[in-house]
Amino acid sequence: MLPASQHSGADTTLASVPPPEPRGLDLRRLMSAVWRERRLVILATVIATLVTLGIGFLLPRWYLGTAVILPPEESDLMANMAMAQRALTRFPAFGILEDYFTPADIYKAVLGSRTVQEEVIEQYDLQKTYKIKSMEKTIKEFKSHYKVKLNPDGTIQVSVEDRSPVRAAEMANTMVALLDKFNVEKRNYQARRTREFLEQRVHDTDSLLRVSEAVLRLYQEKHHTVAPPTQTAGDMQSVADLMARKIMLEVRLGMLKSYLREDNDQVIQTESELEQLKMRIVSLPQLQTEIQRLMRDNKVQEQLYLLLIAELEQSRIRETMDTPTVQMLDPATPPERHNRPRRAILALAAGVLAFAGSVVWIAWREGSDPTAPA
Repeated sequence: MLPASQHSGADTTLASVPPPEPRGLDLRRLMSAVWRERRLVILATVIATLVTLGIGFLLPRWYLGTAVILPPEESDLMANMAMAQRALTRFPAFGILEDYFTPADIYKAVLGSRTVQEEVIEQYDLQKTYKIKSMEKTIKEFKSHYKVKLNPDGTIQVSVEDRSPVRAAEMANTMVALLDKFNVEKRNYQARRTREFLEQRVHDTDSLLRVSEAVLRLYQEKHHTVAPPTQTAGDMQSVADLMARKIMLEVRLGMLKSYLREDNDQVIQTESELEQLKMRIVSLPQLQTEIQRLMRDNKVQEQLYLLLIAELEQSRIRETMDTPTVQMLDPATPPERHNRPRRAILALAAGVLAFAGSVVWIAWREGSDPTAPA
């Protein structure tokens, strides 16, 4: 046994020794270790790069066909498309769109619709190409291989990816053709509905015109008069034009409300024009004689009949119109080079990861080795 004095001295010596400080990351030491293991680091980097590059040559090639179309023009055609904005939201195949959107947004929605996807899948037998039996899974797979993009310059880019460069270009052009087909069918459908509506109104107006002519003729024969005593023919024609315009706006408003909502811009604008016209008609002087009223009613029916006939002819023309609605800027052509896999990028990324992993492994080994030199 040691004396008490020796125990006390040993305790004092142990107490005076400071605890070892935790060792941090020494960059100079790490760089020195990396340099010592440079052959291992280089070998790992080269092997990872070459292996990834070899795998890249084994992966299937995918080619990207891209078609670019011009933005839709603000013409009569696009006015008809704008009138269908609300109605388009009722079709489940095209999803639910926002209350306010541009014709370019309509184009994008149609290109991304299930209707277009199914037609492309059936036309090119993509279920067999993708080796998928289910249509739902085929649509999901096809969605991952095409993209519709609105460019900042207003053009619309349709890109389709496929293992065949020819088929990739053909599918991109087919999607644009299906967009044009939808636009033409939508335009002709609306024109047909308008034509049917106007044909009935023309028939009704023709009947009223014949009745008004007969009543006016009977009145003239009974009273032996042919002209109004106090109002000129020019003033009568102006009044008739206003009344016919009012009835025509009412017809148009009813037609718009058949497939648009109450808060639609065109409905609101037509209602505003109709109210202003009614105010003008109220401010007109009252007719003083029966012959004036009969002649005014006859001229109103004549003018309305002419307006309806003009609108009916325009609807008939639009119904049979088959002119293209989509202007192709750059049709898709078979690409000469594949889009993916990008072997150089994959090999470079693998080399960088292998180098970084080697450095991390060396740093961990140096930090966990207590015998390593400080």
